[in-house]
Amino acid sequence: MKFPSKVLVVLTSTFGLFSINFAVSLPAIASVICVGGTISNYSNGSLASCILGQDTTVQVSSPSSGSSNFECLAQKFISFNEKAQFTGCQLSQEIQLRKGNSIETCPAEYKVNVSVESNGTQSITCNP
Repeated sequence: MKFPSKVLVVLTSTFGLFSINFAVSLPAIASVICVGGTISNYSNGSLASCILGQDTTVQVSSPSSGSSNFECLAQKFISFNEKAQFTGCQLSQEIQLRKGNSIETCPAEYKVNVSVESNGTQSITCNP
């Protein structure tokens, strides 16, 4: 049985678009394991902060600085802004931060604070 090539192109394109649409429209799922009784929410219902029940890796992406991974320490606070974007935690591992042309080391158990400006510029600070 022969299929006309135009029909095959239309079927292939249709199925391709359907599968791309299906893949793109799936919701992103993220979870944070919090110690019971430590959860604080914003009025819109999003998580403001809690004490982590286990070490947790958080990945933050911004258009200007790419992706950054933060290893957050269990039994310490993690925080988010009202838009559910990660804003800080206490580190379980040392990280290195690029500040202009220099590299700054942020040791394990220091607090890291992350903010992303409206223009996409990411700011990361580290404090004992």
